[in-house]
Amino acid sequence: MIVPDRIGHVVIKVRDLERSKKFYTEVLGLTQMMEIPVIKMAFFASNARDHHELACVEVGADAPGPRKGEIGLVHIAFRLRDEDHLRAAHAELKRLGVPIISTVDHGVSMSIYFRDPDDHQIEVYCDGTPEHRAQFANDYMGSGKLEFAKDEPGIGALVKGLTS
Repeated sequence: MIVPDRIGHVVIKVRDLERSKKFYTEVLGLTQMMEIPVIKMAFFASNARDHHELACVEVGADAPGPRKGEIGLVHIAFRLRDEDHLRAAHAELKRLGVPIISTVDHGVSMSIYFRDPDDHQIEVYCDGTPEHRAQFANDYMGSGKLEFAKDEPGIGALVKGLTS
């Protein structure tokens, strides 16, 4: 049996590498670690910690987007330090005009979901504190809205996006 230490990185296809570089560095604050212009590929990491955690490869402006109801990647999640950082992320997404798909209090974690320019779903989240998790019978049963983002769509919007 193979026993990985952790997920090392994710590579996604994008239509426009320049647009994706701007999104992942300016919205998500990732550091661009490297670029290979000949194959139109860029590599990103949070806090310049690894050689890359995410890579984007350009496949062209006419590439079809992901279709609902098909198998494939649902979302990429980026862990934040704590609820203060999640609140700050919510404010930054609002300031930048990034549409929020959903905010969910999962119990085990608190999450904000949105999309990148190529319609990949992105999640930023923080783990719930032990006191927060104690409110839920099962850590994964939480499906309420985030206390600080009650005006945002909830889990229903997230589930609908997966199934319709």
